[in-house]
Amino acid sequence: MKILFAATGSIAVPTLEALYMAGLVKAVLTSPDEKGGRGNKIIEPPIKIKAKELGLPYYQMQSLRTEARECVKTLGCDTLVSFCYGKIFGPKFLSLFENKFNIHPSLLPKYRGCSPLYESIVNLDREGGISIQEIALEVDSGDILSSTSFPLDGTETLTSLEERVAVMAAQLASDVFSDVSSYQMRKQEGAVTYSRMLKKEDGEIDFSLPGERIHALIRASYPWPKAFTTYKGEKLLLCAVSGSAFSLEPNSSDAPGTVVGIDKKKGLKIAAKGSYIYVTRLQSPSRKEMDALSFVNGDRALLSSILGR
Repeated sequence: MKILFAATGSIAVPTLEALYMAGLVKAVLTSPDEKGGRGNKIIEPPIKIKAKELGLPYYQMQSLRTEARECVKTLGCDTLVSFCYGKIFGPKFLSLFENKFNIHPSLLPKYRGCSPLYESIVNLDREGGISIQEIALEVDSGDILSSTSFPLDGTETLTSLEERVAVMAAQLASDVFSDVSSYQMRKQEGAVTYSRMLKKEDGEIDFSLPGERIHALIRASYPWPKAFTTYKGEKLLLCAVSGSAFSLEPNSSDAPGTVVGIDKKKGLKIAAKGSYIYVTRLQSPSRKEMDALSFVNGDRALLSSILGR
């Protein structure tokens, strides 16, 4: 195989390294640099940084139209492997390759689309997975070449789950693409569901929901968009929770949103429908995150409040 590896985010970095070590990657396709952060600095995609470190040629295309296709033709790659690249491949671009594969962090056909890890956490799934599929014109609809699954315990954040998937995807891709002829394609089976592009408002907490749902939303929304509620008429970000969503302390009397107290080990105790959650880190607008005890020491009124009002 002579692979053109198309990816952008850090989740794909271990896979690029693994396929490079196997001698399979000839070039890298990634997104253009962006401006962001303090001072509006230039931010390079993690995949670009890794490609430079490995000495691989890399290409940052604004689009995949004629100019990009002419460039790719000269590379002599017979296989396209994508992993969270961020652009849709059209039929003319795909026609440049004998083999076309996508690595997707879900058990397809579950959570086709751009935010499958968020969905797996927020929906309280007990199992996650990774699929290697043939690229089709309809997003994430291609046949499955290989897949693997793993348990979820109700403590995962988006960050920790991405890190876990990154390592597992690298091993799966290395195994599959080092001996691809030993794998057979199979059709996707089961109910098709979709994940969507997240917005800031997706982090808003509704304390009338069951506690496990709120616990999951806080974990799924970190580090972005971050779950939030209102306190003293202003936004309050809830950045982390303790324990597992599958074993919360039951609540039979306190109104949802009521701040019940502070536990030095577990965090801020907040009532939800049917159970309590313990928030370990909070953040006021324009300030840094703080541990729950430090936050309460600076604002004791929080302990007698009802959030979300």
